[in-house]
Amino acid sequence: MPSRSGSLSSSLRALAATALTALIIPCASIAAQGFTAGPIYAGPRVWLGNLNGATAIGVQAEKGFTQPGKYGSGIISFGAGVDHYSWDWSYPGGSYEYSVTPIQVFSNYHFKITTQPKLDPYAGLALVYSVVSASYTGIGSASANASTTDIAGHVGARYFLSDKFAVQGQVGFGYGTLSLGATWRF
Repeated sequence: MPSRSGSLSSSLRALAATALTALIIPCASIAAQGFTAGPIYAGPRVWLGNLNGATAIGVQAEKGFTQPGKYGSGIISFGAGVDHYSWDWSYPGGSYEYSVTPIQVFSNYHFKITTQPKLDPYAGLALVYSVVSASYTGIGSASANASTTDIAGHVGARYFLSDKFAVQGQVGFGYGTLSLGATWRF
């Protein structure tokens, strides 16, 4: 068994899911700010708890397209992201390597919270195209490449530390587990 999986990643996922749920459920009936239609929001992220505990590194960019009040009190956005993670496993007589590059296009709904203008909770759906490769070396060797397309969901929040910079956390279902990152407003 690969040594990267364990209770630490399970604990982090549970903690993040609990925190984001507690944050987003009260906000869903109100609405969000900090995120506005027009600018591009982009930055790096790190996904924790992927396949066998692998850590993914990636980037995303997003833009809001609707004004608050047009479709509810929040903002609808569209964006794209790309991540990459890999893991390997060595054992007496061989080794196995596996890598995945998920490419996502997504849409989020940003809830407006008038009492917390620096907070930007959101929920969304993504279409994910994953490029997968695997190889085995040992008694003989083999490799395989494949791709899949899936629909995934996520919930998250940004907290704006200034007008141009925010920290971000997201829980994903279908292409990542817990994402931590930074976002700049352009």
